[in-house]
Amino acid sequence: MPPAALPPRTFGARRVPPAPAKPAQPTAGLDWITVQAWLIALRLRLAARLQILALALRPRPREAWSREAAIRALLHSDFSATCVRILAYLGALAVLAMGAAEIFRSAPVVAQIEPAPRVEWIDVAKPFPAFALPMSELAESGHSYGMRRHAVGGGRRDIMNWGELEGDAPHLMVEIYRPAAEFTRFGGAQREIAARTDGLISAIAMKPAGTMKSKFGSVSLVEFTVRQEPMRQCLGFVRAFGRPHLQILGWYCTSGPELIERDVIACALDRLTLLAAGSDAKVGELFARAELKRNFCGQRSPLLAATPKLGPSPAAGLDVKLRGRLSVH
Repeated sequence: MPPAALPPRTFGARRVPPAPAKPAQPTAGLDWITVQAWLIALRLRLAARLQILALALRPRPREAWSREAAIRALLHSDFSATCVRILAYLGALAVLAMGAAEIFRSAPVVAQIEPAPRVEWIDVAKPFPAFALPMSELAESGHSYGMRRHAVGGGRRDIMNWGELEGDAPHLMVEIYRPAAEFTRFGGAQREIAARTDGLISAIAMKPAGTMKSKFGSVSLVEFTVRQEPMRQCLGFVRAFGRPHLQILGWYCTSGPELIERDVIACALDRLTLLAAGSDAKVGELFARAELKRNFCGQRSPLLAATPKLGPSPAAGLDVKLRGRLSVH
């Protein structure tokens, strides 16, 4: 057997005995103490919570309730008073603003010159006659030739007058209206005649008087009275065409209650001729065809002077020139 190992030699060092082992402490005792301490702390916490809850649920004394109600009433009254003051201040400011505006407001500016009303039709100075109508029977009444242009559309109205509507002498007016861009449509005979009297006669005061044949075809007639001194009886006539757009209208008036002789209007329409159609060839064609139906009025009428059938009178010198010109078309 090998020899047992000998402990090492220390050569003079004192040999220290090993430390005694500590006795083991019981763990069960420590755990019980910890549980006891935790339970105590939990009880104390629960007790504190219950006490706080009891204080919260304890009924408040009547004095506290009355004090709170008083505070609320005071706050409500102060709020209402404040609102009333604010409204009063705002009302006062509004009154002051209105007063200041009334004081410093500038006076309204009154125009010294009122703007002239817009003129629908413009009178042309020194117009070039486009139509001729010799009426030697009415030479004593005076004759005038005028022309008007529409301010916007450019339509043209050639107006021939003998005498005046409100005068004493016999009065004849013939208008040839050639509309342009302002044209919508021609109205009825009563409406068209009333529009030319400048409000003197209304369309209601006019009565239809049938029709009359002329070289331009059937012409509508209306009767009306100018109730002035002297009273005048008038007979109006209207003839409108669709192609070309053209309207011939007018009236003949005499003083007294006697009825108007239609022969005067028939003769005036028969003698109406065209001098210059301009660039509108359809107007020239219309008058050329009408000339073929001319009956040379007044040849056998005791009221009107004769219109020679084979030659013109000096007053109707333009008539021959027109017929010669229209024959070219």
